Amino acid sequence: MIVRPLVTCGVTAFNAAETIERAVRSALAQTWRPLEVVVVDDASTDATPRILAALAERHPEVRVFRIEHNSGVGAARNRILGEADGEFVAFFDDDDESLPDRVERQVQRITDYEREFAGGQPVVCHTARRVLYPDGNERIQGTMGEAEGAAAPAGVAVAHRVLMGTPLKDAYGACATCSQCARLSTYRTVGGFDPGLRRSEDTDFSIRLALKGGHFVGIAAPLVTQTMTRTSDKSLRLEHESLMRVLEKHRSVLDAEGQYDFCRAWAGAKQVWLEGRHAAFALRLLSLAAGHPFLTFRRLSQATPHVGLNMAFRRFHGGAH
Repeated sequence: MIVRPLVTCGVTAFNAAETIERAVRSALAQTWRPLEVVVVDDASTDATPRILAALAERHPEVRVFRIEHNSGVGAARNRILGEADGEFVAFFDDDDESLPDRVERQVQRITDYEREFAGGQPVVCHTARRVLYPDGNERIQGTMGEAEGAAAPAGVAVAHRVLMGTPLKDAYGACATCSQCARLSTYRTVGGFDPGLRRSEDTDFSIRLALKGGHFVGIAAPLVTQTMTRTSDKSLRLEHESLMRVLEKHRSVLDAEGQYDFCRAWAGAKQVWLEGRHAAFALRLLSLAAGHPFLTFRRLSQATPHVGLNMAFRRFHGGAH
C-alpha cells in the first residue's frame, strides 16, 4: 500500500469576509488526501476571524492562526510555513479558487520531475492562472517551465531572467505564490519569504530559490482562478518601491553583469509609463537607448508582446487606494 504524504494548503487572509469561505472550501475540495488547511489571519478587522472560527469548528482539517498586528503577506506565509505539518505546501490566496485536482497535479508534477531531471536540487511548481479583474476583463496568465518531459528553467539563469530580462527558454510567465506548490523543505532551504516586502515578495522568493539552484516547473492548465481584489497594499507606488528594494537586495547579481544602474533606470521608465506619463516615458527611453542600446532594445522587444498584460496591471493598480 502506497502511503501518500500530507499536503498543507496554506491560506493567507486579511479583511476577506466576502471571499475567505470560498477560498477555504476550495482548499478543502482538493482531491488529494491526506490534507490539512492552515489559515493565517493577518490581523483582520472585519468578520474574517468569525468566519474562520466557524469553518475550523465544522472542518477538523482546518487550523486557524492569527497575527495580532498586520504584517503583510510575506509574514503571514512564513507563519504558515512555521505551522505546517505537510511534506508539501500549496499556497492559496483569500480571494482565489483552485480546481479540485490542482494539488494532485502539482505534487505529481514535482515528484515526476524530481525523479527525472532535478538531480537532488529543489523544485517549485506553479500553474497557469485565470485572472479576473474588477472591470470584468479576464486573462489567462501562463507560468515558467510548462514544457513537460524536459529540463525546466533552473539556477542562476532564472535569477538573471527575473532580474534583468535575460532570455531563457520556457521561462516566460509569472510565478505567483497563489499558484505555487513545493516541498516544505524547499521553503525552509530558501528561508521562506522576506517579511519586509509587502509586495514583490514572490519575485524575491523566486530569485533566492534560483540562486540556490532551484528548478521551476509549471502546469499550462489554469488550475487557479485569481480574483484581483483591491487593497491598500496594491498600488503602483508600492509595487515600484518594492521592486526597487528587490533590485537593491540583489545588487550583487546585477553588478556582476554590469546592469544595476540600467535595471533601476528601466524600472523607473516602466513606472512612468504605468502612470500614463507618455512624454516623460519617451524621454527616459531615449536616454536609456543612448546609453544602453542593446539592453534597451532587448527589454522593449520582450515587453511588446505583453502590452495587454501591462495595460491590465496599470488599470488595476492605478485604481487601487
